[in-house]
Amino acid sequence: MNDIYFNKLKNNFLNIINDNYNLNYNFNNIVNNNFNFLIYSIYGFPIELLVDEIIKKKYNLNYINKIEYQWEKCINYYENPHFIEINLINPNITKNKESLTKFILNILKNKPITSDKHLIIIKNIDIFKEHFSVLKILLEIFSKNAYFICTTYKMSVIENAIISRFTNIRIPLFQNIEIQNIFDKYFNKKLNKYLIENNTRNLTFSIFISNVEDKEPHLINEEFCKLKYPPFINIFNKKNNIEDIRKISYNCFQYNVTIKDIISDWIIINKINNIKIKKSFDDIVKYASDLEHKLTYTNKGREAIFIELLLCHILL
Repeated sequence: MNDIYFNKLKNNFLNIINDNYNLNYNFNNIVNNNFNFLIYSIYGFPIELLVDEIIKKKYNLNYINKIEYQWEKCINYYENPHFIEINLINPNITKNKESLTKFILNILKNKPITSDKHLIIIKNIDIFKEHFSVLKILLEIFSKNAYFICTTYKMSVIENAIISRFTNIRIPLFQNIEIQNIFDKYFNKKLNKYLIENNTRNLTFSIFISNVEDKEPHLINEEFCKLKYPPFINIFNKKNNIEDIRKISYNCFQYNVTIKDIISDWIIINKINNIKIKKSFDDIVKYASDLEHKLTYTNKGREAIFIELLLCHILL
């Protein structure tokens, strides 16, 4: 999100934290303690902004200057004198997570430069799930040398053995009235009336709708504001190749967009734009239902593959 509203949110996020008692309590808890913290929420709360403010307060920084590096031509990461940051949804990062464990081990074996312990930030740690056993060992062996701040929107896939080694911080979504106050106070704009009626608690989606209101107001109606994944409005109305669909599927998986959500959005968008489809409505719904049933018998981490199969069935 690189837009005027997101930038205003970013510039005022510390004030928003301070205005929220529970959020401020958790914020100060993380700032004042060098423990292993696992921060989790539901998609719609900007965890990245929270982590940035934690780092700035912890090290008395006005802004965060971090440089991107690449280790062994496979691990893209950010470095600052105070911390190392790895974002596992970075499209340039290796899919070979064994290399990632080697990279972390390489950091931990070296002595910290500016403090007693390394601070390693791992964003979207759920993607590391196939190697949680290795991470568990690293957390135990190097507890005196490093601490971790990790984030996820998918707490359900984190193993209990990992959860037990962190102080877990649940960040709830903002209440609808809190989002309205953010829009009034920092955006100088009213929250969309449909989002108020729907009692949305998704700040990220609210900002998206606000951008659409400014640029393409004719799209905004009650149905549009019910979409689970608004980019589908463009995706379902253009030709897509298999690589496009693979990227879309991965994004859906990361943003917790389910097979059920995809079908729901497809039905809404079809009502809005009367999409021309090669297959019947019943065929697509039955195919999605079958995939949903099969998914219950397999690893939840394979959901992106099932989403890709559904989108191929709809779009190709």
